[in-house]
Amino acid sequence: MDKNLVIQDDILRYKKNKFASMFAILALVFNCLYFTLLYAVCETALYKVPLGFSVIVNLLVLLAGFYASEGIKGYNKKFAIVLIVLAAVQVLRIIYYPIIGMANKWLANDNHYFGIPMNNTANGLMMIVYLAGSAACFIVSAVHGFIVARRLEVFQKKLDDGEVSVEATLAEIEAEEAEARELALKAAEEAAALEAAQASQDTQSPVAEATVEAQEKTVSSEEADNG
Repeated sequence: MDKNLVIQDDILRYKKNKFASMFAILALVFNCLYFTLLYAVCETALYKVPLGFSVIVNLLVLLAGFYASEGIKGYNKKFAIVLIVLAAVQVLRIIYYPIIGMANKWLANDNHYFGIPMNNTANGLMMIVYLAGSAACFIVSAVHGFIVARRLEVFQKKLDDGEVSVEATLAEIEAEEAEARELALKAAEEAAALEAAQASQDTQSPVAEATVEAQEKTVSSEEADNG
């Protein structure tokens, strides 16, 4: 295995999968935004048995979603299945209140949401956005969590089977770094020596030129005397 990959996989054993966990939490945030909007609509047509069932579903999604976020944070790939199921539930919920609700004018009450006046279409579209966002976040959390959990599982198996040794990999990396430092130091010394030689040559050049010039003047004067 690549040395850097071994180190990266080994790091997974000592930290949590916060990325997948945060997306699961974000999915719950979208779910909360959905039901706060749903319960803000005071249309009397909503107050039926399905609304009570919706309350129960919301509670189950919140509880299961939070539990799954903790499980996927600990690299338990089984919770990826729970997250996918929650995503499917959120997609199925789009059919009833957002779509059927808009068609039957159940969401037509002139409510205000965060100070914004809403109508039947606006309420339905916002609910669809929230449920779709929640489902998408659950899917991202499940996919990422499963991939990383599987990666850690494979790495742990290789450690147990002796195919990979973190200590040996660290020793090899340290040896390579030491060799690289020696090469860099040697290159720096050679560059310094070359620079010193160049500086010495540049210092001697004016003296040599002056000597040659003096010799030329001497020869010229001798020729003039002989002439």
